This record gives sequence, structure tokens and C-alpha cells, in this order.
Amino acid sequence: MTTRRKYLNFTTPWGVDLARVTQSGWSSFLLHESGYQPALDDWNHQGVDSPFWRFYHNPKPGCHLRFQGRDIPLDPDSCVLIPSDTVFDCVGPVAACHLWLHFTVSRPGGSIKPAPVVIPMDDALQVLARTVIHTHLQPGSDARDHRLLHQSTALLHAAFARLDAPPLPSMPDRLLQVLALIHRAPHSDLSNPFLAASAGMSVERFIRSFREHTGQTPAAYVTATRIRLAEESLALSDKSVDQIAVQCGFPNRHYFSRVFAKQVGCGPAEFRARQRDRKGM
Repeated sequence: MTTRRKYLNFTTPWGVDLARVTQSGWSSFLLHESGYQPALDDWNHQGVDSPFWRFYHNPKPGCHLRFQGRDIPLDPDSCVLIPSDTVFDCVGPVAACHLWLHFTVSRPGGSIKPAPVVIPMDDALQVLARTVIHTHLQPGSDARDHRLLHQSTALLHAAFARLDAPPLPSMPDRLLQVLALIHRAPHSDLSNPFLAASAGMSVERFIRSFREHTGQTPAAYVTATRIRLAEESLALSDKSVDQIAVQCGFPNRHYFSRVFAKQVGCGPAEFRARQRDRKGM
């Protein structure tokens, strides 16, 4: 006999309904790497840039970042969030005691400039950072790596909870579905008529609503998303440029390279070589 479920509501009158915040705020993080080294020699890397975000925390002082001529200390009392496409230098006059996370945010809740953001390490962040470091010091195993995934993600959430960023207004469900479609299937037909039909709107109304909620036209958003996904694939996979062009929705390598160079400032092959040459942590 099937037991009838008694509690079907996702929310109650006594809690805080977070669905609206989830729709308008930061999406979940895709964590690429969690790392810790107690003494990295020659931690000097010029012109570090990446299609992904970085989290840095140094439990011991002595090293710093240099961004647009400004030195940003890395010390026990702070951590630094570095948005994607931020160009900076790692400066290590001493061996770097360094904790880092590499991750992707698919839809940030607000406008974040490409510049390092310094966040004070309060008690909660200190505990989470020490927990991640402690796990890194354990023998490698699948169980250890699963713990690192959850602990590192918790550390990111704690850091972003302290990030002073203006939230986006709540987005209608039909537009959220369109954004999910763009990220899930960049290779598909993402023309304005197709996306408008997916949202159940006229083309004119869809373009107007999309711009109102994202600050971009649908075409600009689609191109930016395809380029960002291409950057990730170039940096994190061994797929050929031709394969990446197709999977990201470009008709051929030549057109992909032209659009990529216009958006990024260099061609896909040069971008990949630059990423592999610059492995600053």
C-alpha cells in the first residue's frame, strides 16, 4: 500500500522563501580545481588570465597580486575572489603558502567588473579554509576528493555571501528556461524567432523583456555565452578548435576564429597556448 505523503509544500509560513533569490542571484558553482601547497617556490607569474574564476587565500603573508599597478596582499586575514577574464600578476618574493580554487559561475547575480575583490576572513571563513586545507593534507582517495568538493564549494558560498554585489531583479520563469536552453545547447538554433517561440512571446516582446532582465540583447548574450563556453573548453580540454567551434554553435572554424578574436583579442589557438603557458595558481 502506497503511503500518502503529508508534506507537499516546498515552503512554509515560518521560513524564508529562497526560490526568488535562486532565480535572481548567483547560480551554483562548477568547481574545476581545489589546491593547497604550503610552500610554492617561485610563485611569480605575469599576465595571468583565465575564462574561469579564482579564489585565493594565503595562510602565511609575504606574497601579493599586482593588478593595474596596485599591489594586493595575500595574507591570513583576507581572501581574494578574481572574476574570469581578469589579468593580473602573481608576485612571490617568498615561498607561497597558498590555497586556491578554480571555478565557473554561469550566471552572476549582478554586474562584476574584471578586478580582484578582497574579502576579510571572518571566523566562519577561517574555519572553512582550515577545513579544506586539512582535507588536502589527507592521503588521496575518492572519499577525500568528494569531501574536498563539498568543503571547497561551502567555502565559495561563504565567500560570495560576503560579496557586495547588486542583485538582479527576479527573472520570469520563461526567460530562465531560455537561459538554461542557451547554456545547455549552444550548438542549436538560438535565433531570436526560435528563442521567442520557446518563451511563448512575440519576437519584439521577447527582445524587449530579455534586454530588460539581462542588460543585453539575446544575440549578444548568445554570442558571449558561446565564447565563454569555448574559452572553458580551450583551457580545460584537448578537443580540437574545429570540434569546439561546432559544439559551441559556430558554423565553421574560420567564422569561430573571427568572432573569438573580436571578443577575446586573440585567436582560439593563441588563447589555448597562452592558457597552457600561464599556469599561475
